[in-house]
Amino acid sequence: MNQSKKTLKDRYVSWSYEHIIAKRIIEYSLMFVVCTLSAFIFAFGFRAFLQPVNPAGGTVQSLVSGGVSGIAQNITIILELIFPGLPGSAFANYLYSILYFALNIPVFIISWFGVGKRYTVFTLINVIEVSLFTSLLQNFDFIYELFEVISANGGFLSRALFAGICTGIAGALTFKMDFSDGGVDSIAYYMALKKSTGVGKYAVVLNLITVSLFAVLSAVQNKGAGDTIQIVGSALFSAMYMIVASTVIDMINIRNKKVEIKIVTSMPDLSKILLLEIPHGQTLSKGVGGFSGQERTIITMVVSAYEVNSVVNIVKKEDPAAFVQATALQQVYGRFFMPPIK
Repeated sequence: MNQSKKTLKDRYVSWSYEHIIAKRIIEYSLMFVVCTLSAFIFAFGFRAFLQPVNPAGGTVQSLVSGGVSGIAQNITIILELIFPGLPGSAFANYLYSILYFALNIPVFIISWFGVGKRYTVFTLINVIEVSLFTSLLQNFDFIYELFEVISANGGFLSRALFAGICTGIAGALTFKMDFSDGGVDSIAYYMALKKSTGVGKYAVVLNLITVSLFAVLSAVQNKGAGDTIQIVGSALFSAMYMIVASTVIDMINIRNKKVEIKIVTSMPDLSKILLLEIPHGQTLSKGVGGFSGQERTIITMVVSAYEVNSVVNIVKKEDPAAFVQATALQQVYGRFFMPPIK
């Protein structure tokens, strides 16, 4: 290929073959930036919408975040019930950060052996950063001021929506880079890889018990305060928050989404070119153009959603006159190659 006609991506691929170490440094640096951004977005959503900290010392009705984060919230409530003399809400919030990290340790061990080592390392970094950010953000008054504005203009509904968007974006960013934000998301990601389906629905199912337990514990903690209806409402909006988060994740994370591609071409050898570039099998059939009456080769293949652009670009380059049809699939069964998580 003429150097002047090479795309930026082509040049980067050529350069990366000759500079393996530099390529790794760039990849890991990008992953760390995305990891940090994801951790901050999650912590911001948690402190601004799920469990704000009132600088004046008053109590705020929390929404449960689900997963290990929600389990950490539940354990914090249990400890406050057992030890009513715990020193205030600030201590409880620091306790949450410690529990969030500690509860992820067994998940790290499972993901190290069951998913991948690089996946586990960056998941660990993300969890550490979430713990750090959630502790730091409670010290900024503007976070609570933002919560008051959002709560005054929509209450639990607006909190659930904004928190779900933050959590969904945070989770989708990590999944996009082939790691996670730990806890239940790691388990859901592992299950989604095995079943080759979306991640979000597994996270919702795994979080139902967390929401139920949170509602029961909150009711016990606030008994006699006349807040039972408020607590039930909090649990329902917590469920809404999780649905929003899982929807956002599945909208952005397309690793497990499949697309059927049909290519009508006058180049029989196009299938061989695609086989060299795309790691998926094909089915070839013959057809006749209804308008031209000429014989055509029909290539049918199933690819991951993120590979569609690559297929289309190859086809456009080799046969600009080819007709390409892409159809989203609900599920596929059989042997389908997925790049392993490192």
